[in-house]
Amino acid sequence: MTDIPQTALDALRALALQSADGPAVQQLLDDVTAELTGRTVVHRDQDRRPRRFVLRRSVDVSGISGLGDVADGVLWPDGTASVRWRGEHPSSVFWDRGRTSVELIHGHSGATGIVFLDSADEPAAPVPDGPTPLALRRAIDRALTAPVACTECGRTVACRCIANRHEGRVEAILAAVAPWTTEGAA
Repeated sequence: MTDIPQTALDALRALALQSADGPAVQQLLDDVTAELTGRTVVHRDQDRRPRRFVLRRSVDVSGISGLGDVADGVLWPDGTASVRWRGEHPSSVFWDRGRTSVELIHGHSGATGIVFLDSADEPAAPVPDGPTPLALRRAIDRALTAPVACTECGRTVACRCIANRHEGRVEAILAAVAPWTTEGAA
């Protein structure tokens, strides 16, 4: 009976004993990593970019998150994913198994879907030249942390209404950046 490698790990062991072929050994290491962790190894010389997405909910099965875009996410080049929930009590979660875990845990049998904002082959957006004025960054930071009134009870602290305060937050940010926009400068 011959010893036929059953897994990438078995093949790597066999190759390491027989050869010192760097690229072949590296490819097997990458395969082992993918087999054991579910992640793709991304090397420095590869031009692979993260992809942004939103979780778009058409049915709110829990009655908590609401409808529409309920979370923002990033699918990283190695296949892992990060999700940041929107709302008054945001949280972040990281999934080593990436899109598969996000869809399984948060998809609610098709009630929530991943909608990519970047195409898989789209080049990364260029970074704007020049520094952002310190005053603008401070204005945005203040707007992001400023209390926003509940649309139902008017409180600026946590309340039991569980009302969506997104519009108030957007208005605060727009007001903060108005002096730097062409419309605000006019």
